[in-house]
Formats: sequence, C-alpha cells, structure tokens
Amino acid sequence: MWIFGRKAKEEPAYSRKTVSIRMEAIGGQGANSAGKIFAEAAVLGKGYTGNHFSSFGSEKKGTPVKSFVRFSTEGKIIRTASYIKHPDILVIFHESLLQTHPECLDGIDAHTDLLINSTKSPDEIQFPQGFKVRKFATVDATSLALKHECGLNAVMLGAITKFCSEVPADLLLKTFLRFFAHLPEQVQKNNSEGFEAGIKKTKEYLFDESQASVEKTAEILPKLGWENAPLGGLIVNPGNTVLKDNSASRKGLLPRFLPEICFNCGYCDMVCPDYCFVWEIDPAKNPPPQLKGIDYQYCKGCQKCVVACPVQALVTVPEGDLTKEERSQHLFPHLHKRDQKD
Repeated sequence: MWIFGRKAKEEPAYSRKTVSIRMEAIGGQGANSAGKIFAEAAVLGKGYTGNHFSSFGSEKKGTPVKSFVRFSTEGKIIRTASYIKHPDILVIFHESLLQTHPECLDGIDAHTDLLINSTKSPDEIQFPQGFKVRKFATVDATSLALKHECGLNAVMLGAITKFCSEVPADLLLKTFLRFFAHLPEQVQKNNSEGFEAGIKKTKEYLFDESQASVEKTAEILPKLGWENAPLGGLIVNPGNTVLKDNSASRKGLLPRFLPEICFNCGYCDMVCPDYCFVWEIDPAKNPPPQLKGIDYQYCKGCQKCVVACPVQALVTVPEGDLTKEERSQHLFPHLHKRDQKD
C-alpha cells in the first residue's frame, strides 16, 4: 500500500489496557467539551473506569487550554487526576500551537499517536530533532467546521477515532449528540456531518524519522533553581506582550476593511477587545487619525467591529480571501521586518 508516494510501514498489533489522551487547544475551540464527551463515551458508554479534567486560564477565549482523559479497559480504578505528561494520544487543535507553544509536544515518545488540525499532509510537517511518535495524522478541521457549520470539536472528535479503537465511532457520535441535545435540530445535524467528515478526511501515516530535522529552539520556561531563580514577584514572561498571537482562536472568518467607505469614526476600535486596528497619527500635520487597516495577529475574529460599523466599512469574509496587502498592516512594524522586505 502506498500513501503520499512512500511505502507505508506495516503497523504493529497494538492493544492498551489503559489509555491517556491530552488535548492541546485555544479557548473557544471546544477542547474541554471534547474531553468530557470522550470520557463519558468511555465510562458510561463502554463501562470503562476513567476520568476527565481540564486546565485553562481565567479568560474564556484565546488562552491555552489542556484537556485530559484517562480510562482503563480492564476496570482498573483511576485514582489520579494529575497532568498527563506522557499521553498515548496527543491532539493539537491548531497547528500554530507548534510555533507559539512548542512545549505542547512535551512528553511524547515512540508509543504516542499524534493528531494535528492542519492544512498540511502528514509528510509535510517537520518536527524537532530527536522527535518520535508511533504514527500521526492531520485533518483540516477548521475548514471542515466552517464548511459544515459545526463546532471544531465535532471534527476533531471524529478524527480521534482513528487512533482510539477502544471507543467505537458510532458510540462517540451518539454521546456527542446527546451532550448537545439542547441545541436546535439543524445544529445537531451539522455536528453529525462534521464528525463524519473528521473521520473521512483525516490523513494518517506512520512516522518517518527523517521528518525530525528541525533544530530545537530554546525552552520558553527557565530551568529554575537556586542559581537562576528570579527575584520574588518578578514577572519574567508577561502575558500582555506584543508577541501575543490570537490566530489560533479564529474559526476561519475575519473582518475585511474597506477604506473607501470608512470615515474614521472609531466605533470599531471602541468595541475591539484586542486593539487590532492600525491608525495613522501625524502630530506635525495635526489631521484627525486615519484608520489604515487591521493587524490580524491580534484579531480573534469575533466580528464585533462588523456589527458596530455604521457604514459597513467592515465586512465578514473567509480568512483565506484576505490579500497579502491587507495583512501587511501592523501595530508594531519593527517586529515584521521580514514581511516588509518580501
């Protein structure tokens, strides 16, 4: 059998007495709900013993989220509710997390299955040197969720069934629909279609060590000890920096700015929760501020600005429709020197 032009390795027989799953996501993508649903299907649906818990910040959207599921197929009592360091299955809800939070790959080894929400095929993704997994897959869950008008977690749950035969796909779908039974019938139908699309569109492959070629970057968190521990109360990694990237929390839609219509009223900037709008202010000439565009690094795609604009100078479009010129506006141009050269 040939996959992506290369001969696939024969997959070894694989059975597990216990299964641990770690989901890495951004708030708003539904990882917490996905973990709850998976645990419910395993424990109440299959009669396994297990648990689920999540870790996330105070914000409800845009912040890193980790969702954990453990269960035993032999009925062994699961007493721990600690962080899953070495998961059997690692699920990454957005490929940008590989760059913004490389620590999301911590703890995986040759026995781990990896699933990534990405537009790339598995053999196009490169990993740090020394990286190993058992097998991995990619699925363009963002596009599928937009196409079927369903939640991102619906597609990702369908894709996970590729790696977890212990919980049948039909049981997981039944549990998923029951979990959201309060939603309108059309929404439930969309979720079902997204779930099935996640199963069909997932591209799977056994890991090739030649893909572990990227030079390792320095760790984000310092190795604390008595020699290098920071002074008490010192914030060594402030959360409100210009390096913040909200692109992972988007659902495929963004506001497009139409400058020929805009009359610079500023309503959009007043409602924007992340201050994405780029203004031109020239104190020497003393004209009123002129809106130049949007810095999409900070835009979460909430569309509040589109609703607030009184003249429809902001319209909602698919993220892929934006031109390079429209993406060239930056609040901090010195951070984007490469873009300016290109």
